[in-house]
Amino acid sequence: MQLEDQDIAWAKSAIQKTEFFALCTEDEMELLINGMGKESYRPGSTVLFQGEISSKLLLVQSGSVSIWARQGKDRMKLAELGPGSYFGEISLLTPRAATATVKAEAETEIISLPGEVVAALIKKRPVLESALKKKIEERLASRQKAIDNRE
Repeated sequence: MQLEDQDIAWAKSAIQKTEFFALCTEDEMELLINGMGKESYRPGSTVLFQGEISSKLLLVQSGSVSIWARQGKDRMKLAELGPGSYFGEISLLTPRAATATVKAEAETEIISLPGEVVAALIKKRPVLESALKKKIEERLASRQKAIDNRE
C-alpha cells in the first residue's frame, strides 16, 4: 500500500530518530521515503517468521508487536515494541533469515523500507553502513542477553 501524506510525515520523523539514518541529507531522506510502503496486521497475525528470508526495515507506526525467539523447543518472548520502534535492520545489509518471529499484538500499521533502497543509499554514503553495522551488533548482543537471562 502506498503512503499517504500523514504517513510520509510520520515515517520521515521516525527514521530521522534512528542512529543510522540520522546522518541522511534531505535528498537521501526523500530517496528512503519514496521507497517505503505500508502494511496492516490484525491482532495475532505474524508480521515476520523466524527463519524467513527478509531484507527490509519495518517501523511500527501504530499498534504493537511482540518479538519471539525459538531456542530448541522453547519459545521466548524477547520484547514488545510500540509506535516508533523498528525491527528487521539485521537483514538490511544482506538478505538473511530473520532471527525472531514478530507478531502483531493489536491492530498494527507498519511502514516498510526495502533493503534495495538502503543498499542504493549506502553505495552513495558508506558512512551509513558503519552506523547500521553498529546498530546490528547492538541488537544481536541485546537479543543474546535476553535469551541468556531466560535460560
